[in-house]
Amino acid sequence: MLCPVGGGPVMAKVATILGKEATASEPMVAVVRCNGTCEARPRTNTYDGTKSCAIASTLYGGESNCTYGCLGYGDCVNACAFGAIKINPKTGIAEVDEEKCTSCGACVKACPKGIIELRKKGPKSRRVYVSCVNKDKGAIARKACSNACIGCGKCAKECPFGAITIENNVAYIDYTKCKMCRKCVAVCPTGAIHELNFPPRKEAVPAAPKAADVKPVTVEEKTNQN
Repeated sequence: MLCPVGGGPVMAKVATILGKEATASEPMVAVVRCNGTCEARPRTNTYDGTKSCAIASTLYGGESNCTYGCLGYGDCVNACAFGAIKINPKTGIAEVDEEKCTSCGACVKACPKGIIELRKKGPKSRRVYVSCVNKDKGAIARKACSNACIGCGKCAKECPFGAITIENNVAYIDYTKCKMCRKCVAVCPTGAIHELNFPPRKEAVPAAPKAADVKPVTVEEKTNQN
């Protein structure tokens, strides 16, 4: 049996009482696959109806030209019993507090857009994922949101582990194959691939000139300089 909310210790006790075997599993965490901030995804209309993602999604696609992104009305917030998710007032996007998240999956079920998924928390809480689910073709997706995945395939070609696939014009990273080398992050032209909880990247230091590249100064040149 598996109990993501109670965790390992609780799961072991319950399994003993029920006479079942506890199933060990890697820690999971909810991830919001949308980075359509207010700046990246300009508003094109205004919604004056009930502030509910479920209701709003049946009436229209959202307040921008992206019909796939976070609506920001907080159905996921209301569904979470642990206070682990909130709507960022500056970006208008749902954010998960990984310290509070129990991977119960309530927010996943509550999101009508299907942009929240449970992913492996990763060693030291480090993970890499595509923060976009826009299935429109590149030019259309980019016009709607400057942070959108355009399905160019550069990340898939760069990945040495075959962890990235392009389907319906959007990239997806299989966390069971990803080794977190982050090569995909470096080549993504729109910044749609996110890397969380990694130390800052070291800036490349310019290589010193080789000895062969340094031209020796002759006696004649020294005389002319004087």
